Amino acid sequence: MSGESYNNAYSVLENRRLAMRAKYFAKQDEINKKVPQISLLTDEITNLGASYTLAVLGKNKTEAESLRRQMDILDDKRTQLLKENGFSKKDLEMEHFCPVCKDTGFVNGRACQCMKEEIVRQRQKFLTVLSPAPQADFESFNLDYYSKKAREMSNGTMIVPYNHMKRIYDYCVAYADHFTTGNKSLLMLGSAGLGKTHLACSIANVVMNHGYTVLYTSAQSLFGKIEQTRYTDEDVISDILSCDLFILDDLGAESMTNYSLSVLYNIVNTRMIDKKPCIYTSNITSQAALQKRYGEKISSRLLGSCDTFFFIGDDIRIMKNR
Repeated sequence: MSGESYNNAYSVLENRRLAMRAKYFAKQDEINKKVPQISLLTDEITNLGASYTLAVLGKNKTEAESLRRQMDILDDKRTQLLKENGFSKKDLEMEHFCPVCKDTGFVNGRACQCMKEEIVRQRQKFLTVLSPAPQADFESFNLDYYSKKAREMSNGTMIVPYNHMKRIYDYCVAYADHFTTGNKSLLMLGSAGLGKTHLACSIANVVMNHGYTVLYTSAQSLFGKIEQTRYTDEDVISDILSCDLFILDDLGAESMTNYSLSVLYNIVNTRMIDKKPCIYTSNITSQAALQKRYGEKISSRLLGSCDTFFFIGDDIRIMKNR
């Protein structure tokens, strides 16, 4: 294992270990100041323990049993003293954040589960830093910004933006409230400023509160970073492929290359095959434009694996700034 995520994870575990040691020594100082006899008894028990080990190794059963009894008597006396002064025997022991590896991160030369989990957290943190998810919730999504007057669409149909967006809003609320890893993916299309990111991140916050893992990034941030580093030392893509819900915001705003197109195809195709839900948002306003930008392989998978929603209305950001 190598890379920034590993180094950061190792630093986290090292800080945990140092914090636990500091806590332990502070407790010992407190005990020894209040009950000086405790350290004397502990020294006696330690010395007897060394003699006991030698007796066991020398197969001197009688001496070993005698030493064991003496140790037990002293240990009982120490325990009673601790109790009388508001302490317990556990206060003499070093605590560990992870009792399996004792906060070293490794067990028998292999990474402990706590180390693996921290590496994943660091990768997720790394990805989130690329494009922090906007703070959003359903309560702050204001449907009053959408007109209640019918307007004609490009296909000739008449749609009331308020009613149309109310249906999308209700769908998103239900999607979040009843989320499982078997949920269908969502594709949110429409002009800028119509609430796509707001609803996507509102879903994310509810889903995370239900205990699921969610990763969010904007397409521009993700693919820009991919082109800069190609993740030589980071395996962020594996976390994108394995998280419970992945949100790729503002698809279409990124500068695409053959390499980033292949990464996008891998994300879309792998999560589709594994039936892991995604939410894609884009200012692209038609399926034809989506196909023109990303080609048949990617666009067909996006359209085929997602419930697609076309957002309509006027730019909310402009209305808010009036």
